[in-house]
Amino acid sequence: MDEFTLIKRLESLKTIKPDRDWACSVKSQILNQEFEQKPSFSFIFSQKRLVQAFASVAIVLAIMPFAFAKDALPGELLYGFKKVNESIKYAFIVSEDQKSVAQLETRLNELDKISAEPGQNQGKKLAAGIKETKQALSKASQELAKVPESQRAELVTKIVNQISAIEEKTNAAIITTEEKEYQDIYKFFIANEIKEIEAREANLNQEQKDSLSKAKELFDQEKYSEAMELLYQIQPNN
Repeated sequence: MDEFTLIKRLESLKTIKPDRDWACSVKSQILNQEFEQKPSFSFIFSQKRLVQAFASVAIVLAIMPFAFAKDALPGELLYGFKKVNESIKYAFIVSEDQKSVAQLETRLNELDKISAEPGQNQGKKLAAGIKETKQALSKASQELAKVPESQRAELVTKIVNQISAIEEKTNAAIITTEEKEYQDIYKFFIANEIKEIEAREANLNQEQKDSLSKAKELFDQEKYSEAMELLYQIQPNN
């Protein structure tokens, strides 16, 4: 084929027109593709609603453990959430001594509830509760000296009575005489007991007076448990 013939045939191709049905079909396909590439407003809106729904569910799931942890006891799954709640609540208590005493009272109340629980899990909870109580006792014993004397006597008496009652129920030692916390707390308690008995010394017989003098000597020697035993033996008449 010569060059002239080839050119003529190529020019003849210009007159060829596509089938009308095929052209319409291709045009429709192109338009549909463009439409699919641009998401509609309703689709975007539904996506936002879906994200908001997931966010709401996540918030509810995050809050639920804290709501159910209100009555959790040491050794239970939700107890950690309860401690977080407490730290937020106690953050509004400015006085450190009031805060430490409030935490100690909470721990003692938990131990009291555990002591009333039957079942095999009591031992595990009791061990966890005693651990938490000792930590609270350590903090409270350091702050008790800052409490006004008029309030301290009543507060320490309440703490000692709670500890004694729980130890009697559970047959477990919450605090031993060798521990520093025992010395710090019972020092205030015994000092108050001596003061109260001295106020009624006129009603004591000679034997009771001798016991009181001995208890005071033991107190000065920081032998608080022995002093307390002697004081319990003194029963003033009125």
